[in-house]
Amino acid sequence: MSIFKRLILGNLIVLLLVAFWGGAVIYKLGNLQKITRQIVEINGTILIIGDRLLDSFTSLMKFIKKYYVSGDMDYYHRVQDLEILLEKDFGLINRLIESDKQQSLFSDTKRLYMELMRCFEENVNRVKNDGPGTILKGHDLELEQMAAYLKEIINQNKQDINKNTDLSSRLSRQIFMMTIIITVLTVFLGGIISLFNTRAITTSISRFKKKTREISQGHFKELQTIKGPREIRDLSRHFNAMSQRLGELDHLKADFISHVSHELKTPVTAIKEASIMLSKDLYSDQPQKLYELYSLIHEECDRLLNSVLRLLDYSKMEAKAMDYQFTDFDLPLVIRKSILKLAPLAQKKKIDLEFIPPPQLPKLSADGDRIREILDNLIGNALKFTPSHGKILVKCSLDKEKKRVVVSVTDNGCGIKSEHLKAIFQKFKQIDNGIGTRMGTGLGLSISKHIVKAHGGDIWAESDYPKGTQFFFTLPLGWG
Repeated sequence: MSIFKRLILGNLIVLLLVAFWGGAVIYKLGNLQKITRQIVEINGTILIIGDRLLDSFTSLMKFIKKYYVSGDMDYYHRVQDLEILLEKDFGLINRLIESDKQQSLFSDTKRLYMELMRCFEENVNRVKNDGPGTILKGHDLELEQMAAYLKEIINQNKQDINKNTDLSSRLSRQIFMMTIIITVLTVFLGGIISLFNTRAITTSISRFKKKTREISQGHFKELQTIKGPREIRDLSRHFNAMSQRLGELDHLKADFISHVSHELKTPVTAIKEASIMLSKDLYSDQPQKLYELYSLIHEECDRLLNSVLRLLDYSKMEAKAMDYQFTDFDLPLVIRKSILKLAPLAQKKKIDLEFIPPPQLPKLSADGDRIREILDNLIGNALKFTPSHGKILVKCSLDKEKKRVVVSVTDNGCGIKSEHLKAIFQKFKQIDNGIGTRMGTGLGLSISKHIVKAHGGDIWAESDYPKGTQFFFTLPLGWG
């Protein structure tokens, strides 16, 4: 699993945990809000209205009795005013009461009140007809009964308030504990997930650091694939590829130094020995020998100069700073000149070197000297690895469909194994053909590839190991 997916999964787990506990907390808060509303908006209001009704009942009975005694209409009007207030409070408390028991008590209270007021209206007519003081009996029994019912309703609401207050306290404690738990769990899980991911990364980085230190000391051993996030595993594979490539480059460097040392040592040694002979006047009386020594020095100097120039040219090609002189040139003519140059070597090894020119070929725009360098490399390699009495065939053909010219050099030498066909074009690369011969100088084919690519063509090799090899390179028409 990748680091990104691990982080997403870890965060998702934490978010799901937070969402679950958050939902539980929200549910608890909803219950707490409902209980608080029950206490404040219902039970508390019922207590207030209940106390107000008790006071109103007391005042009502006082005004009724005073009216019975005095017959004063002012007391009668006050009774009517209180009746209006009582009706309003009865309506409010009726909407607030929820329990069946309290509703029954309220109904009984309202019934007694209605009987009281009906009886009062009857007595009002008696007072008007018979005069004040005719009503000696009050309504104390009804008042006491209504007050008892109201007090029962008030007491039940007080009990509900106490019960809901306790429940609210428990819910508050539960919400507090749940908040602490979710906070602790979130921090704990976040820490565990971060520790797990960080450890997977830091452990891998430590191994990479150790391996990098080993590579800096010249040890290019393979790093075992690290078990961990996908990015780390991919990085370890790329790291191993890099280490392997560095090892190959280190090996190539050693081969290159060995090759260059050999290439430079041979002509320098020959020049040194010839110079010593000349300085000692060993052949002062033999002009022919002197001429041969001078010729040897001249040839070895040319050889040394060519080796150095080849290295300089390759450095320019690697830096893409090589200058090419594109001109119209005759490709078959350049091929013939290259074959003519190498013909003595072919005759010496008794190798049949043949060229099959195309029937008709337009002139190309290219750097003729560099193209001949490619031909010298390919034909020279073919001569080097073709046994005596062998055959080398150079062909040139026109590919009209792809608008290019194809040149091939075919030999019946030792051939190249299929797994080495691409590697032969790498710089300083030399392939062992399995019979003790090192194939190539390490730069010739790589230089040829650079030249072909600079001309917009392509170069490759095909081989029927161990029966022979065929090299191809192409040049586009109209390039330059």
